[in-house]
Amino acid sequence: MASKQKTRITALLLVVALSLGLSGQNRPITAINEDGSLRLTAPSDPAPPSVLRPSLSEIIVRFAPDCPPQMREALIQAHGCSTLDSCQEGRLRRVRIPPGERPQRMIENFQTLDVVEYAEPEHYVRAAFVPDDRFFPFQWNLGGIATGGIQMEAAWDIQQGDPNVIVAVLDTGVAYEDFGIFRQAPDLADTRFVPGYDFINYDNHPNDDQGHGTHVTGTIAQSTDNGLGVAGVAFGCSIMPVKILDRDGIGGHFTIAQGIYFALDNGATIINMSLGGPDDSQTLRDAVAEAYRRGVTFVCSAGNEFDEGSPISYPAAYDEFCIAVGAVRFDMNRAPYSNIGPYVDVVAPGGDLSVDQNDDGFADGILQQTFGEQFDDFAYWFFQGTSMAAPHVAGLAALLASRGTTDPDEIRTAIEMTAIDLGVPGWDPEYGWGVIDAAAAVRHYGTGNLNVNPGSIRRQSTGTVE
Repeated sequence: MASKQKTRITALLLVVALSLGLSGQNRPITAINEDGSLRLTAPSDPAPPSVLRPSLSEIIVRFAPDCPPQMREALIQAHGCSTLDSCQEGRLRRVRIPPGERPQRMIENFQTLDVVEYAEPEHYVRAAFVPDDRFFPFQWNLGGIATGGIQMEAAWDIQQGDPNVIVAVLDTGVAYEDFGIFRQAPDLADTRFVPGYDFINYDNHPNDDQGHGTHVTGTIAQSTDNGLGVAGVAFGCSIMPVKILDRDGIGGHFTIAQGIYFALDNGATIINMSLGGPDDSQTLRDAVAEAYRRGVTFVCSAGNEFDEGSPISYPAAYDEFCIAVGAVRFDMNRAPYSNIGPYVDVVAPGGDLSVDQNDDGFADGILQQTFGEQFDDFAYWFFQGTSMAAPHVAGLAALLASRGTTDPDEIRTAIEMTAIDLGVPGWDPEYGWGVIDAAAAVRHYGTGNLNVNPGSIRRQSTGTVE
């Protein structure tokens, strides 16, 4: 059986290699079924930045605290606009402007009003992952440093996660329940979930219709030690699924802000956002800053656009408030796609599907359970991307919170100070402070054994954040 399976794997990897020469946009994915068999599919990648849906007819307006809701609506209508959505927590309105009107002109009109704090265009982000393709021995990313991992087995001996620590996953949703056409991922059956929300369909069922959020959630808290499939970093913690990206992996800043405020108001300790886009906005910045102000640790993917010049990615670039995570591969070198820049704080395994450096017969992706073309079509899939790196850090942050504190500065300091330095000595824009070491972080955190390097506690922003 092993020989037959190995032969089939080799054949599939050959197909993958041939396909990359034809198109880098549609890569076949090797998936492992529950019974260990393999299959080959070719899903579409998320939309690249150039085709993110435009927001030419929408703007976001934030009103002053002393402007009552009735006056807000009256002012919007007086400008010939209409309210598409509102977020009372952030005093925000998503506004449709009149046909033929220029967004900038309407923004300027609103900004002349004393009761308006700001107005700005609606922007969109996209899920930051590059997918391609299998049980715990294949999770090199959770193994020891010598095998490309973050030393989870040693960390689990100390801490496996407190169910009172809630990680909000703001993404495409999660396959966490049987509801309508949706099915729960079998390897999430023992994972603890708290109520979330779907800000795309506006209901209490944030089910995944894309697959990305389920894979991300698995890395954070996949059901572990259950005799099935794969493991998650902080499997004892709880997950709050918040759907803010649609089935194309796209969501607007307004919707993301709604998701952040929901997570804050409902007890989130950690927020993971494996997504990003090139646009800064006051709406997104304020929501992230508020999360930090309320003591929530915010973890974001740094982006997968190295070949496009590593354009700055938001919200990861809000460096005062976020831990921005780049990706490394099995050999601890930066993954070829992973962005570099002044906002990169640490790196974690993100995979590289172009190589098999550990010689296990599979391309070196990050393995978790998600679904294929149908919502009940579950298998174990290898994905790559900074989207896959970020949940390693979110899971580690949750383990640290389980050790007794939720202060985001303390958690960030523990992660950065125990990271294994890569690249040039000290912080650098390619690896940040280095690759996370989960065992070192949970072993030494709170013991007084850490020699604090003041420079590692809070790197000052270099102009990306005010």
